Amino acid sequence: MSAAPEGWAELVGGLEQHVSPEWSRHAHEHGGQGWIRLILLVDAHHQLSTPRVAEKVAMTMADLAADREGERAGWEAVRVKAEAERMELVARVVDSSETLLPDELLPLFVRSIEPTPPGM
Repeated sequence: MSAAPEGWAELVGGLEQHVSPEWSRHAHEHGGQGWIRLILLVDAHHQLSTPRVAEKVAMTMADLAADREGERAGWEAVRVKAEAERMELVARVVDSSETLLPDELLPLFVRSIEPTPPGM
């Protein structure tokens, strides 16, 4: 098995608290394989493309505090911060794909993360 490319361990370390232990195990054990990196990057992108628990809690609490403007604004600030942090991770996954995937697999990553137009 070949070694994972430079930057893989750093990316994995930055994502570990946001993905499952199973994801992390595969990343550590099989990161030297291009196809495994492709699958893991697509999976991480998918997981991080929807609001996480912190955002959902903040949205719900803001809705429940509709009559208490200060509290609602505080929860909205929490949601915005959590969303920004999540989107930074998504951008990091996408940006890293160019150096972490072999040239022949990069188009598959791009195609996998792009939304499918309606009717296709």
